[in-house]
Amino acid sequence: MKRCRLIYKSQAAGDFPSNTMLRDIEETARQNNSTHDITGLLLVSGNRFLQVLEGPYTEVNALFSRIVHDKRHRQVELVTFEALETPYFDNWNMRLVDLYDLPKGPRELMAQKYPHDEGSILIPEHIHEIYAL
Repeated sequence: MKRCRLIYKSQAAGDFPSNTMLRDIEETARQNNSTHDITGLLLVSGNRFLQVLEGPYTEVNALFSRIVHDKRHRQVELVTFEALETPYFDNWNMRLVDLYDLPKGPRELMAQKYPHDEGSILIPEHIHEIYAL
């Protein structure tokens, strides 16, 4: 079965979800993704999201289509879609990382490396910076 990696970024539409809601989203995604053999990472910074999805082409594409039509997102932008040679997240059906929740030291280091706005790290524009993030 062909596998792929898809990375997209988006912004929250309307009110930004609370930490409790984000953890619920993570748990629901973890359960749904395990059923479809999808793994990945959801990075949150302020009202911006960056998500990496890895798994079977058909399943990842179907999930991305649902995300594009999800009213909780706006400005959904496909960053990359590629054949998967080496999985990065083979043990994570979904992992949520909120950059705001990082300890002060790592957050300050990231603010030196990446553009930021009102305390939130901005999702980089270039693919090599996204992979580094």
